[in-house]
Amino acid sequence: MENAAVNKKSYNKIVDEWVKIRNNSAINKPIKDFLEQIEPNGTILDIGCGAGLPIAKYFSDNNQSVIGIDFSENMIEIAKSQEIQNSQFFVCDFFDFKSNENFNGIIAWDSLFHFPKERQKEIYSKIYDLLLPNGYFLFTHGKKEDEHTDKMFGEPFYYSCLTRKDVLILMKDLGFRLEYEIENFIEENTQRDWVVLVQKK
Repeated sequence: MENAAVNKKSYNKIVDEWVKIRNNSAINKPIKDFLEQIEPNGTILDIGCGAGLPIAKYFSDNNQSVIGIDFSENMIEIAKSQEIQNSQFFVCDFFDFKSNENFNGIIAWDSLFHFPKERQKEIYSKIYDLLLPNGYFLFTHGKKEDEHTDKMFGEPFYYSCLTRKDVLILMKDLGFRLEYEIENFIEENTQRDWVVLVQKK
């Protein structure tokens, strides 16, 4: 929990700088691919939604209902102020999140790597349970096992991940079907080590 507290404190402190960058960010192609798989008027869970832009708004503008969760109070305060239609935003740690409804799609764009190393394996079973049958899950991830602290906007952030192989095995065992994976994804000025889209069987 100590590392989570560090990340929460840092995100609360950099919220203004974060919003300036994210509000002007483009929607990456994998996010568009993900949306194409979601049925009209579906429901999407955005894990680590930040301030709601641009991703939650993009889904809302395309007739999807969005639940956004983030552990940064300041990020959620701004997300709520954006007045994004068909959306609800909550201050919540993913591992504490509970829902009476399941989702057509779940996205974790640049958020899974903040989860504690010792709990990384728990992520995928919980997401599987939160998805409706045939629902889709899009996420970004590292390719190698790792745990480290780095800085962003001068503030410390904790990161961790499992190996690509371990994640693929976990998802296959749970019953996910791999739609596609992109290693070293680059689009305009953005880069991700690994982008994955899977479907719940």
